[in-house]
Amino acid sequence: MLRLAIFLAFVSRAAAGDPTVAATSAKIPAISLLPNGSQLKGVMLPRYNEKREQVGVLKAELVTLVNAGQVDGTQVSIEFFNPDQSPRARIDLVKATIYQEKGLVVTTDPVEIKSDRMTAHGSALHYSITSGKGILSGPGTTVLKLPPPKP
Repeated sequence: MLRLAIFLAFVSRAAAGDPTVAATSAKIPAISLLPNGSQLKGVMLPRYNEKREQVGVLKAELVTLVNAGQVDGTQVSIEFFNPDQSPRARIDLVKATIYQEKGLVVTTDPVEIKSDRMTAHGSALHYSITSGKGILSGPGTTVLKLPPPKP
């Protein structure tokens, strides 16, 4: 239960850097132009806030369009950026399914989450792109690092 609370706090903090992040769309507009079963390699879907600053990016080695609302991806990563565009955190997934209408990324495969002060591993993930919150399932491990001492 502690891992869940830590993960939720982490993911909420990752999105809370800018309150407009949750207002951005989780849909991939170009998908509607492709037939079901289409595959795309080297996909990169950036996310911007209302000020048009990049706040994150979803990358996938290969995506397959299942239907207009569902996309499957392999070697998926979700990266979060600080306001100065430096890396804030990263979620790595072996495989994932993106449910566009719900704004969810779901996997039942191994998950790794990294930030400068935390590393977490789990066996599954349900992550809401729109709210910036998720649930990391176990078994898993979470390692927190103390902040550097202030001078």
